[in-house]
Amino acid sequence: MRDRRLLGLLVLAAGIGSSGIAAAQETAEAEAAAAARSYDAGDYQSAAAVYRRLLAAPGDLDRAALHYNLGNAEYRTGRLGHAMLHWERSLVIRPGDTDARTNVALARGVLDRRLTDAAAAGDPDTFLLELLGSMQGLHVWLRQTPPARFAGLLSAFVLLAGACWTFLMIRRGRRGLLLAVLGLSVIAATASGILLRLRLTASPVAVVVQPGAALRSGPGHSFPQLAALPEGLYLELDGEGGAAQDGFRRVVAAGIVGYADTGSVVPVDGR
Repeated sequence: MRDRRLLGLLVLAAGIGSSGIAAAQETAEAEAAAAARSYDAGDYQSAAAVYRRLLAAPGDLDRAALHYNLGNAEYRTGRLGHAMLHWERSLVIRPGDTDARTNVALARGVLDRRLTDAAAAGDPDTFLLELLGSMQGLHVWLRQTPPARFAGLLSAFVLLAGACWTFLMIRRGRRGLLLAVLGLSVIAATASGILLRLRLTASPVAVVVQPGAALRSGPGHSFPQLAALPEGLYLELDGEGGAAQDGFRRVVAAGIVGYADTGSVVPVDGR
């Protein structure tokens, strides 16, 4: 996971206060450069602290790069969930970033191995862990596939299915042409509806940032725990975009609706 140098945008401001804005920008750029040096020196915690501070402050630095670099630093300190969260936030700003996509894929491999190891060790949530792992790949793919490519894959699938249906119907005689047309329409409508629904449900997402985060049956620590969620897992937000309620978010994990502490499950969009 290579580091990316930040290229700050010089503030071009005229009138009163322009020098102060330029000075603040230069300070931020200097801090970003210092964070990069800390990262190169192996001081990942210091680098992460600076990147967090820069993201929390207003400014014209490249925020996609800040999230990307913070994700790298978080990964190096062993915080897989936070790393995936910031790489995803980088992709929200810059969807075509191949480096961030590659890092998410690598982290996904780490999560898969953890789920496999937990299942092999006889974790009581073995079935749920395996189910979560199998669905995680689809969730990541849906989120990361660019809209143009997604539309192309959907069109190719519909055309292939329609061609097969038409071929079979034509072999039955000319009367089959009408059935072929009707069948193609049904296939197209069904496939489009299913895949587009999956695409939409993959949009409001949160990432588990703490190992063993509890998925509970209700919004409170007194409610029974349904499962312990692995760090780095993607969850769908449910109910008004997963708005916080009494310190908990309503989420969906492998079709199971539950509640997770807001400190352990963080939305990608930062709400």
